[in-house]
Amino acid sequence: MSRMKLDPAIEEFREASRLEPDNAKAHQRLGAALAAKDDYETAIMEEKTAARLDPKYFLPHVILGQIYANQSKPEEALAEFKQATTLKPTSFKAHIDLGMTATSLGHLDEAIAAFKKAAEIDQKDPVPYINVGVCYQQKGMMKEAIEAEQKAIQLNDRVPQSYINLGNMQADAGDLDPAIENLRKALKLVPNHPNAHSGLGWALFKRGDLKEAIAEQRKAIKIYPQFAPAHRRLATALAKSGDPAAAQASYQEALKLAPQDLTSRVEYADFLASRGKTAEAATQYKEALKANPQLKPALDGLAKLTKAKTQ
Repeated sequence: MSRMKLDPAIEEFREASRLEPDNAKAHQRLGAALAAKDDYETAIMEEKTAARLDPKYFLPHVILGQIYANQSKPEEALAEFKQATTLKPTSFKAHIDLGMTATSLGHLDEAIAAFKKAAEIDQKDPVPYINVGVCYQQKGMMKEAIEAEQKAIQLNDRVPQSYINLGNMQADAGDLDPAIENLRKALKLVPNHPNAHSGLGWALFKRGDLKEAIAEQRKAIKIYPQFAPAHRRLATALAKSGDPAAAQASYQEALKLAPQDLTSRVEYADFLASRGKTAEAATQYKEALKANPQLKPALDGLAKLTKAKTQ
């Protein structure tokens, strides 16, 4: 199984579980191999059997959590990862999985706690700090976010994601020269990383280097055409450079790829309003408000259109 020879692995694990029906490890390994082949229904059955046979065995809950996460069932996944960390508080992987799932659900404090526990378990691994930095960023705690990514780099300066996260954070904070430097460091490690190119383009845009900014977003899109943030950032740069037709096409592509991206929708609405297309802009603001009725940029934009209409 470690060599991903799944079919013979499944055959052997199945035979082991036939010979010893009460062997929790045999059922757990069989479930893991089946899950690796995307046979989730049978894998769930095997993992639940393993958990029933040995209620103190944490690995069945880890595999169940991973299966549920792959099935887009984050609440069920979270419950399994919680059970896994309760049964084995020293499991680094279980805490990372718990943190990732909690992050996806927006349970940021819970995610931060899980990542910090993982960092205590393995003090040399940068992954917990990479992820906890993202959580702090989502909470608006930029100082803590930047410090976490810097700590990750101290532990291992060969992980591009640390530099990408740090560069994006610094760009958002307006600290543009260090942001550009860190994003370029990421590209030295992984020259074809779309997020690094897009982040670099965004930082260059904020510094006013429109030509380079547009070039970097196009590099990101060439590498990964479905990367919606690059299309949105390209649209912003194109609008600023005086190419509204291309900007509109890029905004529309961003929304086609990620219809639930409220940042793209509001920015597109702002763009339409700036072009005097007030009815289309109002439609986009209202679409954003359907997803989040309290979204302040959309509320402000719609109010501004209403006020202009009555004057």
